[in-house]
Amino acid sequence: MDLRYIIDTAGGILTNTQVTWRTLSKNNESIVDVYRNYFLPILIIPVIGKFVGFSLVGYSLPYTNAVVHVPFKQGVNELLLTYFLVVIFVYFFAYILKKSIERLGFVISLNNSFKLAAFSSTPLCLSGMLFLFPGFSQLVIFGAAYAIYLFYQGVIEIVDESGNKAISIVVVAIGVILSFWISLELLLNSFVRSIPG
Repeated sequence: MDLRYIIDTAGGILTNTQVTWRTLSKNNESIVDVYRNYFLPILIIPVIGKFVGFSLVGYSLPYTNAVVHVPFKQGVNELLLTYFLVVIFVYFFAYILKKSIERLGFVISLNNSFKLAAFSSTPLCLSGMLFLFPGFSQLVIFGAAYAIYLFYQGVIEIVDESGNKAISIVVVAIGVILSFWISLELLLNSFVRSIPG
């Protein structure tokens, strides 16, 4: 793992978005390279942050002084299952994204579709540090909003230079992601959170 690469790429995508998207789309990194060198390490931030914040630090119940901790075993199970499923999902998301883009009349490689999915998640993953402080965890929504903006910019730079159909691609992507997160929450509630700690 090259920490310098992660920092430089994250900084570039956040602050010099258009140039960074162009560079990423033209480099010869494979899907395996992006997984290994960027996505797997950066995904650790929100899942570990949530585990530490909710299982070890704990969160306060509204209108009380009570501090609640997610049971340790449940927290570990949720961490592992979430990490595993997100790692798998991002590949399938890239595949669905590629097919959706092609139906709109554009051409995109699976590699670049995967890069759109993986690199646009940067602000969401980084904002996952807020999970360390459960009282501020709802602010992660701002990271999600910025991720949508980065994704939109990536679509324009990599796929649709005119931007005419970029919104359609973003809407499809949001729908797929929301479906995944709802399914993930249902899965966690059924198989992890229902098990006594």
